[in-house]
Amino acid sequence: MQPPLCYNLNMNVFTSVGILILTMLIMAFLQLSTGIFLLFFHYCHGKYSRRKCSDMGLFYIIGVELCVALIFLSTYFSLNALYFATSNFDDTFLIWFIAGILAALAIVIFFCYYHKGKNTKLFISRRLASLLNEKAKNAKTRSDAFTLGFISTIPELFFTIPIYIVAAIETMQIGDTPIVRSLLVILFILSAVTPIIAAHMSMDFGYNLANIEKTRIRNKNFTRAFVSLLYLIIAILIITFKVIK
Repeated sequence: MQPPLCYNLNMNVFTSVGILILTMLIMAFLQLSTGIFLLFFHYCHGKYSRRKCSDMGLFYIIGVELCVALIFLSTYFSLNALYFATSNFDDTFLIWFIAGILAALAIVIFFCYYHKGKNTKLFISRRLASLLNEKAKNAKTRSDAFTLGFISTIPELFFTIPIYIVAAIETMQIGDTPIVRSLLVILFILSAVTPIIAAHMSMDFGYNLANIEKTRIRNKNFTRAFVSLLYLIIAILIITFKVIK
């Protein structure tokens, strides 16, 4: 299969690998799904046995994985279809458009991803935050946990859709066999749930929500600056090396 969207066939594979790693880091450092999980797991430990909480936590993670997988694969196959349908597509505008979106998101994340104050409240509205908190508080079954995990990724699509696009294109650029591409897809999906797995293990080993929240508050400024920088670096690499070319 040829590279998608008229990619430059002479593109250095190491640059593509680097960009893909940066997209995985962004997925790992975004905070919404992890924050919702912490609330959900905290409420769960207050009502149920440790075994049931661990089981429900696993289904939350599966929900996140499935949502990320569906979005990523939809993006992947849509880009393939677009490439084959428009083999003579001039992608110069696309290069600048995606790079511009990423650069703009770098600014938005730095200034707007977190609310002001000494807390970890994110960009979502109070109404949505209250709704998610209620769903986390009232989750009683595996299906509740699964559904909560699935929907937890949706409010961040504003930030992640460009990342899915870039990651899908890079996956097709790097992988020249179905096995390699499948492995890259799995790694990308796992990058989104790695922090949730870490939070799951931390709370299983005795850390409570207050302990973890203190750490998240302490790392808040670093997280915001680091994720913003990652977006900017990807934008620069796209322009510099004409990745989407």
